[in-house]
Amino acid sequence: MKKILIGLMLFTLHATISQATGDKYLSNDTKLGLFIRSEFDHLDAEEVKSYEERYATMLNKFREKQASSKSDVLFLKQVFYTVHRKMLGEYEQYVTFSDIFKKEKKYDCVTGTALYALILDDLGIDYQVHETDYHVYLMAFAGGKEYLFESTDALAGFAWDAKEIAERRAFVNQESLRINTELNMAGLSSNEETQQGVTYIDNVVNLRQLAGLHYYNQALKQFNTNDHKEAYKMIIIAQGIYPSQRIKNASTFMFAAAFED
Repeated sequence: MKKILIGLMLFTLHATISQATGDKYLSNDTKLGLFIRSEFDHLDAEEVKSYEERYATMLNKFREKQASSKSDVLFLKQVFYTVHRKMLGEYEQYVTFSDIFKKEKKYDCVTGTALYALILDDLGIDYQVHETDYHVYLMAFAGGKEYLFESTDALAGFAWDAKEIAERRAFVNQESLRINTELNMAGLSSNEETQQGVTYIDNVVNLRQLAGLHYYNQALKQFNTNDHKEAYKMIIIAQGIYPSQRIKNASTFMFAAAFED
């Protein structure tokens, strides 16, 4: 069991990185309901409404600035740093999306990236969310150029220089390979990985799949506090939304832990 726990902890998305319930959102007024979930938080209707109103107010201000902006890079830079200054405060693993709207403004790479993705989606700006082994980040596209949104870097998380973006993305993948190589040597990787050689994840995910990763993180949170049955409940929902290989692998681990007795 200790080995299983270590393996799952190392699968976590962090800053250095059931279909049946998947469509049942707590909120119906905005896309926030993809990530503010009754399975995660005990929130009343008024609390959720206040979060939606804050989000809508911020979004309307961005729409006004977008209408008068003559520079993609300046507008997107303003979006990145305004959101970080006003909405993203303290980084902490495994927090829920609703923590962004609370006093401490806690976030992690999944929830921080989700907030940026929701805003860009509502502003009609093209983007891609990248899922890697230990991290999630966003690429925005405007005027034929790419822009990096790194939610966990408050000071230099926005980049528009093509060379810098390429180097930073390459570094994330190199770190994945390094860690996965160490895991392979330690015998913690999957049998499939051992046979095929060490690989890394670099998937483009949509908003729904990103919500699946949010469930994955919450499953890991519950697993690491030894609430194995709650962890299994979360991972089954995650698998229904986004049946990626690592989520399936985690589901197998958590099933064994939840029902081993």
